Amino acid sequence: DYFMSSTGIPINFGITIGLGFIVGAAVAGQTFYLFTLENLKQFGALKAMGVTNARLISMILLQASVVSGIGYGLGMGTTAIFFTFTNRIAPMAGIHLNLVAAIGVGLAVVIIILLTSLFSLRKVLFLEPAVVFRG
Repeated sequence: DYFMSSTGIPINFGITIGLGFIVGAAVAGQTFYLFTLENLKQFGALKAMGVTNARLISMILLQASVVSGIGYGLGMGTTAIFFTFTNRIAPMAGIHLNLVAAIGVGLAVVIIILLTSLFSLRKVLFLEPAVVFRG
């Protein structure tokens, strides 16, 4: 109770979490967006062959969900291992991984991936298939 009411530790911890979230969201979003930009020629070729926009949307969303699922699984697995070892070393520290935090992180990942996918989809949907055939 003393640390929570009389020190700046909770505020500093919250700022650290917030900055980590912003940086992580930016890196994940930029990586996925750049992947889409690098493969615009392939998406253009698919559009030239007659693939519908709905199919392209489903392809991008499937890729985003697979990548985010793998990333979330690896991240939560690593976190669970970290908390398991931390609690063995210092069991009274009070650091626990609870279900609310895991669900909150999962929702944050879904929001980040959806926003990134929307930016990527915008670029792909307005792509002209003739771009593929230019020199």
